[in-house]
Amino acid sequence: MAAIYQQRHGGCAIVCGAAPSLFEDLAKAKALRPHADILGVNHTPSLVPEIQHVWTQHGDVAASIKASAGREVFVHARPRKYSDGGGTWFLPVPDHRWALVDYEWPTLTWVCGSSGIAGALWARHGMGYDEVIMAGIPLNRKQRTYADGYASTPKFGRDFAEDHQVENWLNHLRTHKANGKTDGITSMSGETASILGVPNA
Repeated sequence: MAAIYQQRHGGCAIVCGAAPSLFEDLAKAKALRPHADILGVNHTPSLVPEIQHVWTQHGDVAASIKASAGREVFVHARPRKYSDGGGTWFLPVPDHRWALVDYEWPTLTWVCGSSGIAGALWARHGMGYDEVIMAGIPLNRKQRTYADGYASTPKFGRDFAEDHQVENWLNHLRTHKANGKTDGITSMSGETASILGVPNA
């Protein structure tokens, strides 16, 4: 059974997504913040060896995330069972694979958008980092492939999403920004950087 993560962090975290820009973005972000902690979303531990903690919105792939990493990683997710204030809700179709999620976040049932956006919100509002830099999470509408070597199969041929899905995720990000949820979060590239800005040098 998943635990509740008790530690609160400070300083800067770099949250890694799986776009082809990941490695360039990460190198630039590390040059700006050499002491930052490196976090990931979904299967990014298979690409970035420093990642030990990873956020997913799909707890049923926890085993796959751990296997593709080839080392110990800790999977964080929203809980399978949570209350929205109007009653208790259950995620559909009970799945024993969720048992491999290490940490659940009952306080983060509100996060939405792409996994990268949700991961940045988790790092800022859950893990407690003062600054969060998104690397490899550009969400460019016309560039929807994964980085080479990413341990997950895209759903749409070479693409991980369709145009309308990417636009929906960007709209969620705009809403989070309007609601003050993205304070302290920036991005290294792409549409997300256009919305959130880039980190200060």
